[in-house]
Order: sequence, then structure tokens, then C-alpha cells
Amino acid sequence: MTSRRAAWVATTLASCFAASAHAGPMVWASMGEDAYRLLRRAGASLEQVEPLSVTVRAPQADGRVGPRQESVYLMQVDEEALPRLSQDIHERLNRCGGFIVHASRAEGRQTIARLGRAAQPETTLGVSYAIDDQTEVNSLLPQVQESNIRSTIVSLSTDYKNRYYTTTGGIAASDQLLQKWKALAGNRTDVTVKQFDHPSWPQKSVILEIKGTTNPNKIIVVGGHLDSTIGWTNENSIAPGGDDDASGIASLQEAMRVLLSSGYKPKRTIQFMAYAAEEVGLKGSAAIAADYKAKGKKVIGVMQLDMANYKGTSNSDITLMTDYSSAAQNQFIKDLVATYQPTLKLTEDRCGYACSDHASWTNQGYAASIPAEALYDDTNPYMHTANDTISKSGNNANHALKFAKLALSFAVELGSDGK
Repeated sequence: MTSRRAAWVATTLASCFAASAHAGPMVWASMGEDAYRLLRRAGASLEQVEPLSVTVRAPQADGRVGPRQESVYLMQVDEEALPRLSQDIHERLNRCGGFIVHASRAEGRQTIARLGRAAQPETTLGVSYAIDDQTEVNSLLPQVQESNIRSTIVSLSTDYKNRYYTTTGGIAASDQLLQKWKALAGNRTDVTVKQFDHPSWPQKSVILEIKGTTNPNKIIVVGGHLDSTIGWTNENSIAPGGDDDASGIASLQEAMRVLLSSGYKPKRTIQFMAYAAEEVGLKGSAAIAADYKAKGKKVIGVMQLDMANYKGTSNSDITLMTDYSSAAQNQFIKDLVATYQPTLKLTEDRCGYACSDHASWTNQGYAASIPAEALYDDTNPYMHTANDTISKSGNNANHALKFAKLALSFAVELGSDGK
């Protein structure tokens, strides 16, 4: 972004924030230091700011992953400022996400404390990360097709003006994805497809479940977010979200399609999720993860696919984000790539506080990981713009194909274990 463009964005945001001081209700939110500084610089209305500190795992100067202290801020903020903050994070920090909305100060404090814990013993105990289902996985991987992924990206990014969580496009995208997934499920009696209602907004999350045959109470989740935004999104905004995150939804849908069409029956339950309202503080995934935790559901592994088709880093195919994720599961994903896609180059980086929906699961104590399309500094520059289309990825889904195969190997390697 040019310095002139950056100056224009900063000036525009400052005037918008000033004009809308207390325009909406004050809500509790937490965010990293970089996002907090953007809010302050823009003049957003903030109250009861509480600085906190967490320890995360991040790549060190020598290339190894180790502990790192990070500042997090909990505060009340004008709700009207958050969509603009989302856009500013993209424009100024070149990334997505960056904040979490909370019901109260107490809930926010609990979230920050949980996100700062490096280990998740209640969910990783008893989970084997051995690569021991190669015959099954290798028989399925050739069935993953780039053309199907490409078709889904194009459909999701062109059938609606946007997929924002409060617009008719966002509602329609959820409803039509529900029907698509029901069609993929066919007549299989071990598969259910449903929407997860969110009482505070109209867009619904979508969940397809393949029930486990011998240990259905243990659940594997592969997810991505359904909504799209350009920051100031309204009914007529053009926010195609081709990479962010039609590419993630398309990748997990193709893994799902192969499992269903092949007749694969997991021993553990596998769930594919399309989350609503990620772009406004991880709201959809946070509601689902909290619901699962409250009901005592045993989620043994979560993979988040958020932006999978823009190869921004020339010498990297998959980047594992190490902060706010499971170290043990991240190593498992490295092993999956080395085993099933050995020609790929895997790197590690950090994406910051609450960069995507995996943080919602980490918050509830579940093991979660986010393999990303590029290093942090090479994130797709077209996200949150009207130009986030498949044309920026060469009009193909070759990069996303790698993530669909990774999602399939993740689901089968964890889903085929009987314990």
C-alpha cells in the first residue's frame, strides 16, 4: 500500500470514528497491541481498558519455536468501530481478524487466560498422532480434484454481492450451502447436515457430520468461515471473498465430498463446519465452541482453513501459525505433509491475536491448528476488497488443492482411530 493510500485510510478512519463516537452500544472486546494502537490512533471510543499479558509459541530468531510474551488489551469499545477496525487491520497490518467480542469483562478475562496456555492436556491426552492409515489415505487423495475446488470458489464469490453476516447475501449463502451439503450427503444414514442458529444475527453456521462407527463421542472438526467483508459492509457492498474465505470452504468441501462419495466410514465422528460472522470478532465459531464445551463434547482435534488459494510466499506451500494453537497437533500436521505431500515446503509463522476461528477452539481448551496459504507478511493483499477474486490466484485452485488434501489426511488419520 502506498504512503498516500495509508495516509488517506488513517485520515478517513479517524474522521469516521470521531463522527460515530458512541454511535452504537459499547461492547467488551479483546485484541492484540497492534489492533489496540490502531483503535487509539483512529480516536475510537474506549472505556475500562485493561492491559494483560499472555505467553504464546512463536518462531524465534534462530528459527526454532519457543515462548514469547505478548500484550493483550481488554476493553469496552463502540460496537460501530469494530467493522472499521477489521478493515484497518487489513489495510495497515496486512492480515485478517485481530479481535474477539465478549459478553462481559469476566468472560473476556477468562478467554485471554485460556488463550495464553500453551498446553491443552484435557483434549490431547489419549490422542495418537501416529501416521498409521496410509493405505486408506493414499486411496482417497487421488480423488481430490482442483476443478471442484475452483468451481466452489467461483460460485461462492460470484453468486452474492457479499456474504456478510447481516445481509441477504450472507443468509442465502448459508442456506444454499446447507442444500449443497445435503446433496453431497445423499442417502447416507450416518450423515447429518444442519445449521447452527445464532440468535443475535441472521446468518447461520452450517455443519455436516459423519458419525463415527465405534467411538462417535470423539469428534474431529475441519472448519472455515462463510462470511465475507470489505470492512464497511452493507447490503450492496461488493465483497466477493474469493480467497477470504471461499477458498477455505471450497477446500474442506472437496475433502468432504471425497469422504462421502467413497463411502468412507470413520470410527470417530468427523464434522465439517462453515462458520458465520468470523469477520466481526469470531462470533460464529466462538458460539459453537462454547456450546460444545458446555455440553462436554470431546473434540480431539480442530483444523481451520482460512484463505488457502493465494500463494503469496514463493518458497512456501503451507505455513503453520504457531501462536494460539496446539504445538502437538502442529507437529502432527507437519508429519501429515511430510508423509502425503512430501514435495511441499512447510514453514512456520505467527498470525497474531484472534487471527481466525481456531482461536475460538483454543479458548475452550481444544487442540486447534491453522495451516495458512503464506507467511504473515505475504498475506493476500486483496482480502477485504472487491478484488478478492479467483483471478488473483491465476483463475485456478492449485494452491487450495494442497489444503484440501491436507484436510482429508487430517480427518482420516484422526477419524480412523478406534480409541
